[in-house]
Amino acid sequence: MAKRRQAASVTLTDRQHERLERLWFVYGNYGSKSTPGNHQFIQGLLEHGLDLRPLWTKRTAKRDIPTVECVAAVEAVLAAPDAADGGAGRLRLVPSPDSERRTQAPDPELKRTLDEMRRRLTATAAAEGSTLMGRTRRRVDRFVLQSGDMRMTP
Repeated sequence: MAKRRQAASVTLTDRQHERLERLWFVYGNYGSKSTPGNHQFIQGLLEHGLDLRPLWTKRTAKRDIPTVECVAAVEAVLAAPDAADGGAGRLRLVPSPDSERRTQAPDPELKRTLDEMRRRLTATAAAEGSTLMGRTRRRVDRFVLQSGDMRMTP
């Protein structure tokens, strides 16, 4: 009786999982080097923890086999030692210098202008017998914010 083939089980560290996800966006998921084989190969590792290479035979369809470049990139990720330094070479989030401006209180003059516009719209809508919809209010607010220093005339 012939020896039965089985997919190899792979346990990924968090770092390897992260790096394989990045590769997946290049070699799978309609990336620049995407093929069905690349997509299935990396997705099998990420989602199921299975290396499907032992299952390939000479009869496996060419489209289902990942490219040599993809296999080499995945091998590099799996063979790389897991850095114990807490992620050297990773990108860090840096707070933007504009974050202080976002926390400032709104301009009181602009607030008065918006309140006046809302009051006039509500009065107009009440006189016509209709209600003021929230969508109209958002449009007015957006218009006033985009126009900058807008003065209302009586």
